[in-house]
Amino acid sequence: MNQYKGIAANSREVPSARSRLQGVLMIAAVLVPMVAAYIVYYTGYGIPDGRINQGELLHPPVNILNLPFSDLSGKPQTFAGEKAKWRYLIIPGGECDTDCEKILYTSRQVHIRLGDKANRVERLLVVMAPPSDGQLQMLQREHPRLRLVRLEERAWQQLHQQTEHRNISDPRLLLVDQQGFAMMAYDNRHSGNQLLKDIKRLLKYSYEQ
Repeated sequence: MNQYKGIAANSREVPSARSRLQGVLMIAAVLVPMVAAYIVYYTGYGIPDGRINQGELLHPPVNILNLPFSDLSGKPQTFAGEKAKWRYLIIPGGECDTDCEKILYTSRQVHIRLGDKANRVERLLVVMAPPSDGQLQMLQREHPRLRLVRLEERAWQQLHQQTEHRNISDPRLLLVDQQGFAMMAYDNRHSGNQLLKDIKRLLKYSYEQ
């Protein structure tokens, strides 16, 4: 009798173990390709020729989380305490002139074209001093979802120097990942389609946090 009980118990354990194994395999089937694609995108490992990214990769990536950002009134802005997002950090060479407005327009159109994924991306314009009343009105009218942040000159220069790239001119647009690292740079020579191709691929292979 005890022998039959043991056989019955073992028969119940086998499906349970199989279910757990199937669950692990299903999770791995989802995660492994995503992790592999993420590694390939950032490192280029496994790609024999050419390149997959449209922007210029920054080596090394630059952590922006500890920079002393503030809003236009001087209130500190801490990205580390906010919801993790992909961010476009737009850095003009000085005043936000016609070239600056052009890259703002390009990034806005890319943001719109993301559709239901747009909430995972934020655009920021980094300035050293508050814009004039006229320019502020223009930005609020033309770019209602644009966030304006300030950096004091020393911190602004530090960010500017750390994100320099021989193939990128000002104004520049930095793509910042969900962990707060500026990892790719663009300028006005890049088209909206190029920006869109990069961000759509990164959104596809990353989780909303």
